[in-house]
Amino acid sequence: MNWSVSPGAGTVITRERARAEQRRAEQAARRARREAQRKNAAAWNRKKRRVNLAGDEVLLVSNEQRTFVRARLDDGYPPFFGGYGGWEDEPRPGQVSATVYRGTRAPQLRLSLILGGWPYPAPWGADCDRDIRMLDHYARLPLETDGEERPTLLRVMGKVPHHHRRWFIQNLQWGEVDVYRGQRVRALVTVTLRMYVPVELLKRKDRAARPTRVHVFRRGERFDRLIHEALAVRGAGELSWARKVVLDLNDMRLGAKPRVGQRLKLPVGGWWRKGMNRR
Repeated sequence: MNWSVSPGAGTVITRERARAEQRRAEQAARRARREAQRKNAAAWNRKKRRVNLAGDEVLLVSNEQRTFVRARLDDGYPPFFGGYGGWEDEPRPGQVSATVYRGTRAPQLRLSLILGGWPYPAPWGADCDRDIRMLDHYARLPLETDGEERPTLLRVMGKVPHHHRRWFIQNLQWGEVDVYRGQRVRALVTVTLRMYVPVELLKRKDRAARPTRVHVFRRGERFDRLIHEALAVRGAGELSWARKVVLDLNDMRLGAKPRVGQRLKLPVGGWWRKGMNRR
């Protein structure tokens, strides 16, 4: 019996093996990254648990950057304000105005803090210069997380109200700063925090009436070409608008590109064209 093998069969088998090996390597790399992230998170949690706070101390923790600032409270229990009321008058001609509930503003927390340990060294080895830079970093420098750029969110540990909530720095008001031998050793600062309220529920409700389908982004695909073919785009202006809609659907920042294997939500129907002419 004569067996015949096509000339390109060996090449096809070799390519399939190479693809299989590449997939296995990518899976192993993903597992290694997840394991490293798990170990780093466990080490960070152990570091936070080792901090023993006194009654007048607080810890401003950034879990996103895995750093914290430890300080003393200057004026005792911090004031908590906002988050109440929310009622407004709705005028009625010739009658008593009606009262309508519009919702409240996000609450605020004001901390009067003492950074550093001078003239008495702090038991945890406080570094006033580092803490000043860190607070300024928390308030100013945006970081990229969850597809958006914003300053870091903080948790406040210690005897403060709503310590389980997440906060962002609304304002920093610096007071007296003591300098010893050219180095800042003690600083007073009033930190105004505002409670972080995510908009996920609002987005989810807004998108409930927008049908979508899922497409797995493959290696070698071009993002613009995928949008053009999937949405039957006509013209460059429509392509720009469709790209913005798809990025918003997938919580991706403007200019971002999908990664291989990412599950992309694509619009179904023509609803995505609404609002295009009102840009």
